[in-house]
Amino acid sequence: MTFYKVIRFLITGIFHVLFRIKTIGAENVPEDGGVIISANHTTALDPLILAVSTKRQIRFIGKAELFKIPGFGALLKALGAFPVHRDEGDVSALKKSLSILKDGDVLCVFPQGTRCPGVPVKDTADKVKGGVGMMAMRSGASVVPVYIKTKKNRVRIFGKTEVIFGEPIKNDSFGEFDGRTKYADAADFIFGHICALAESSDDDSAKDGGQEEGTGEK
Repeated sequence: MTFYKVIRFLITGIFHVLFRIKTIGAENVPEDGGVIISANHTTALDPLILAVSTKRQIRFIGKAELFKIPGFGALLKALGAFPVHRDEGDVSALKKSLSILKDGDVLCVFPQGTRCPGVPVKDTADKVKGGVGMMAMRSGASVVPVYIKTKKNRVRIFGKTEVIFGEPIKNDSFGEFDGRTKYADAADFIFGHICALAESSDDDSAKDGGQEEGTGEK
């Protein structure tokens, strides 16, 4: 058993109790082959919440500063995460990302590029970076949009957390994007799917009278 699987096994039960995680649509993550998981970003715990919500191992990109924290940086590396220097046009991080996808693994990319707690997802569109669009178009991988739903977009202990996986966006969907803004346009397209999941989920909650359901199982 890999270190990742050991950590995932240890935290799965704890996270389901602390954050009442309910996973919806996990079957939308392809069982094999390179795929990008693209989710909204609310808390530093999002990578772990995603990790316990799908069976496949997910590789994560983290800001370089996190890897400088004694102990924590070593844990991140052991879990398969790798750093990116966000303000330096980090070519090595891009190459690493494309290599992961080429090897048939799962890579998580947060389009917003930073945490946006307390703000509706649709109102963070101006934060979206072109990186996820570039990775999708250059790798040929499909993209699974994910909406991490929490009350008022904040993760709270014993608060309900829904992880909603949308249907994969096939890579040929990006064929219409061209020119200098193609990567940004592709990223906006992906983020639009995340916003659509949020809107659909909010509509369903309104129909149910806003009442929370019991904690579900994966």
